[in-house]
Amino acid sequence: MKQGQAVRAIFDPERILEIRRVSPAEPQDTQRVMSHFVVPEGKRLTEYEQLTAYAQQSADYAGGGLEVGEYQQKHAGGRGAYANETTELKTRDWFKFRDPDRRWFFPAIKAKAEDGRAADRFMKAASSEGLVRLIDPDWLGFLEVDYGALTFYEYGLFNAHSSATKDSISDFVKTWVALTAFDKNDAAQMVQTERVFLSKQVEGFTADLGRSKEVWTNSPTYNKTREAVERLWGETYDWGEILWASHAIVDAICGHFIRREFFQRIAPVYGDNITPWFLSQACGYAQTAKGGVRRLFGDNLANDPDFGPHNRAVIHAWTNKWLPAAVAGLKGFVGIYAQLPNAPEKIAGRNAVEQGVERVIQDWATDFAHLAGYEANVAGLVAEVMTGMDSAPAYRSDATKSIHTV
Repeated sequence: MKQGQAVRAIFDPERILEIRRVSPAEPQDTQRVMSHFVVPEGKRLTEYEQLTAYAQQSADYAGGGLEVGEYQQKHAGGRGAYANETTELKTRDWFKFRDPDRRWFFPAIKAKAEDGRAADRFMKAASSEGLVRLIDPDWLGFLEVDYGALTFYEYGLFNAHSSATKDSISDFVKTWVALTAFDKNDAAQMVQTERVFLSKQVEGFTADLGRSKEVWTNSPTYNKTREAVERLWGETYDWGEILWASHAIVDAICGHFIRREFFQRIAPVYGDNITPWFLSQACGYAQTAKGGVRRLFGDNLANDPDFGPHNRAVIHAWTNKWLPAAVAGLKGFVGIYAQLPNAPEKIAGRNAVEQGVERVIQDWATDFAHLAGYEANVAGLVAEVMTGMDSAPAYRSDATKSIHTV
């Protein structure tokens, strides 16, 4: 190369030949795909896996835990931002978990937006058809007070997920926990959306939650359920325990019964075709959560090749701890049937309620109890719950006042 001659870098013919002479005959890197360090669940990486995997470092990534780039490097006292001691559960690979629905931010928000548009279309149709005219005025009292208490239940479980979202040890788990939490928040919002809709359609109906809060905090109907939610939110620090107790015990028993067996089943008896539609979204969210719980606690943890027995023992202990709380919550709630005005025996009678309780308990045993090898005494649990019908709650806060439609 002559002095003063311009160098065309890699486009220079002589340099190209030089590069070729020193280049190996075979490629040194045999991994020719994006994120080659991620083990795909299927044949190849999905978009969900590519955008989620290893955005969060492993708790065991480096000795001393440098944790570069996190919003918090260390807790007070030196504990890392992510640490194995945040849960009693153990596995060698927290990144093995995959959300069965493969949800990440964009598709989740897109689905939420469609849920909102569907609700808007339904409310417009219900308004134009005048569906509120079909509702028994006495049932409107339950929607104004007891139904409003359901917002505090759903919102309480949503808040219980806050520490679980922060502490969960892999991004796949964290993303699922966060989106599942938003589902509970949306369930609370959909209940209140219906109440606001009714307040615009029914003279005298108020969407204010003051009386609903009074019932939630003082009524024996919700007392034990509220205590369970408060313990999950304010007194439970193991994020694995929060998730298992919330979705596999408390919501699987109390939440399912309140939503499905009481409001969805009783509402049509009083001419209410609106409430079942709004609660169908919450029921769908619960089924989505069930899939994730069964994948995480069953496929990944209970069947872990190294720590499976340990994890099953832990989940079994959590079940022993929280099952009595859920049963007590449902036992308190079934007393509400005594307050229903002119309810038909085949829907609100003791035999009908017992069948509903048995459906819920049997569903719980089928869906979750076996994951920990828990031998559920379904008949015994049903009998315990049904003792709650023997003494109806004395506190009502004037829930069944008559409200007249426009």
